[in-house]
Amino acid sequence: VGVCVVCVVVCWVFVGWFLVVCVGFVVCGGWGCGVVFVFGGLYGGSVAPGTYTFRLSYNGKVSETTAKLLPNPAVDASAADWAAQQKMLMQIQDVITEMHESVTKMRSAQAQITRYDELLAENESAAELLEKGKAISKRITQWEENLIQAKQKTFQDVINFNNKLNAQFNALFNYIDQDDPRLTAGAKLRFSDLMSDWKVYQDERDAIINTEMQAYNALYKTLELPAIFLDD
Repeated sequence: VGVCVVCVVVCWVFVGWFLVVCVGFVVCGGWGCGVVFVFGGLYGGSVAPGTYTFRLSYNGKVSETTAKLLPNPAVDASAADWAAQQKMLMQIQDVITEMHESVTKMRSAQAQITRYDELLAENESAAELLEKGKAISKRITQWEENLIQAKQKTFQDVINFNNKLNAQFNALFNYIDQDDPRLTAGAKLRFSDLMSDWKVYQDERDAIINTEMQAYNALYKTLELPAIFLDD
């Protein structure tokens, strides 16, 4: 099973007078991994004013202290403003994490289908299964292409290839992660639009898993194919 490792490669590059920040995350399939760069950053957001516990653990020993984070006196924001900002930041973080983990899992499934295509290439009775696998793999690719920009392999590629939904969420995250927590009407509307888009791809992911993959597995069982293949 693939595991999504977030925040692997960080780079800072000056393009003209502008500083471009890009962070790479690793997408792993069943038989390999590849780095996909994302414009912006995959780090956590700022926290609201309050009292926090700082904990340092080392070699079985733990040291703790507390500190109070004060609000910026120049910002006229209420507790409700801070709560709304923190809620949206966490929601965006959760979506990006789910998105990247979903891509990793779907790539793992895709790699397994590709492997069975190779193993069953000469098996005439598996022709329907192979066609179904190709259709699933194609559908996964089309789904993924709306979520991440897999062509972004280096820091310069963020200029050459369009950002996808994960980068759009990331841009909104960075926009609202400010000292002034008051969410603008534009930020709220953009968040709503992005969540609607993500719902479409959540539903598509679930349909592929619960319908297409289930049908593939059922057909595989009816063919009574072995799980392990040995070369002649």
